[in-house]
Amino acid sequence: MKKYLGVLAAAAIVAFTPAASFAQSGPAGEWQISMTTPQGTTNSTLELKVNGDKVTGTLSNSMGPVGVTGTTADNAVKLSAELNIQNMSLTLAIDGKVTGDTMDGTVKVGDFGEFPFTGKRGGASAAAAAPTAAAATNAVGGAITDLNGKWDIKIVIAGMGEMPATALMKQDGEKLTGTISGPAGDMVIAGSVTGKAVKIEFEADTPQGKIPVTMTGDIGATSVVGKASVAGMGEADWTATRAANQ
Repeated sequence: MKKYLGVLAAAAIVAFTPAASFAQSGPAGEWQISMTTPQGTTNSTLELKVNGDKVTGTLSNSMGPVGVTGTTADNAVKLSAELNIQNMSLTLAIDGKVTGDTMDGTVKVGDFGEFPFTGKRGGASAAAAAPTAAAATNAVGGAITDLNGKWDIKIVIAGMGEMPATALMKQDGEKLTGTISGPAGDMVIAGSVTGKAVKIEFEADTPQGKIPVTMTGDIGATSVVGKASVAGMGEADWTATRAANQ
């Protein structure tokens, strides 16, 4: 039994811990970046995924998205991106340092110079399902009428403590879609809502490969409470409450 609980705990940690520790401290996630140049300030969104010491992601601004790749070590990150502006290739070299929920460093823009930037952790990925107007009218902690919107989730494993997660969900009738946070970025979820019963399924990326996770629960007045099963190896308790920053 202890072996199964250990595997369950390891899978839950990989699936739900946003970074190496319970508090986000690494570069994985979404960042709002401001770069200062002699022509003014340029604002961008930087979405990063981390796999070991490898970093991939997307840099988006008014000119559109562009892929980035790089490495990370000790909360330092080095990234590069190739821009194509009016048939001219331009390389961005981003050198930053993460401290909690902030990042700062420099961006080298081809041969045009090196400029400072600052960043703050942003919200969930823009690719995630957006909350509907109905969800926005639900007060935090108020009665649950649907699962649309952003949710704070806690996974509780006996002897292991609590592990936080964040989900962004969209409910269309009995169909449930969206994303749930993970160390490699967002994981796509699919599920159903039948009356007050909820079922959510997704696959967690682990060093041992993809592990199916099934979460079942019941919708209460102000929270959702249920069990999470990791590849049939055991169960953990979970609760979800509507996030404050809807």
